[in-house]
Amino acid sequence: MSTAPRLAPADLGRLEALLSAEHLKDSLTLDALQGFFCAVASAPAPIPKEKWLASALGEHAFAGPDEEREVTDLLERFLEDTARELASHRGLDIISYPVEEGEEELAVWCEGYLLGAALAEPDWYSAGEPETVEELLFPFMALSGRLKEHALESGEPWEGGESEKKLMQGAREVFFDSVEDAYHYWFDMRVNRIPQRREVEKVGRNDPCPCGSGKKYKACCGKGE
Repeated sequence: MSTAPRLAPADLGRLEALLSAEHLKDSLTLDALQGFFCAVASAPAPIPKEKWLASALGEHAFAGPDEEREVTDLLERFLEDTARELASHRGLDIISYPVEEGEEELAVWCEGYLLGAALAEPDWYSAGEPETVEELLFPFMALSGRLKEHALESGEPWEGGESEKKLMQGAREVFFDSVEDAYHYWFDMRVNRIPQRREVEKVGRNDPCPCGSGKKYKACCGKGE
């Protein structure tokens, strides 16, 4: 894929420190960013950098051009690493922070994922089979708390207690599979859609790479062809 150097633990620590500054306080935390980038890399169509960058950073004002370059570079590499890991079938090392007793450990990660998924154009439900999309998004909706929130706000029945515990446990059990399944569902759809749109043409070397990294094909999966 890309020749950009992979992120080392020290790079993630540096990114965390930069984003914790007061003037970048509205940016996503590392756990939310990882979920966010999983969804961005898994989108039905490539999401422009300007769009995901604005969503990841929120309302912000960089301290200067050097900080802007450093933060942007680290975020781009974070996205590339995430796309690379998803494509590898080797699984993802999930980033998470300690939570208070009774809180869901994956809630922030899943909220980040849903924020990333919301950037997709076309949206997931329009681009795919609604039933499949609903199944793929289920663990993120449940673990983020959105599923319960939506049910209560719309007046739909919601069973708490043991029923809620079982639902959340079920979401945790399929969480890792859903992260990878969503990526490969949309990757396969992007690849299979190319012949239908361009008949026998292959992915152009200057086209966005279908892996979701945001790079051109010639600088990513098509490097060396």
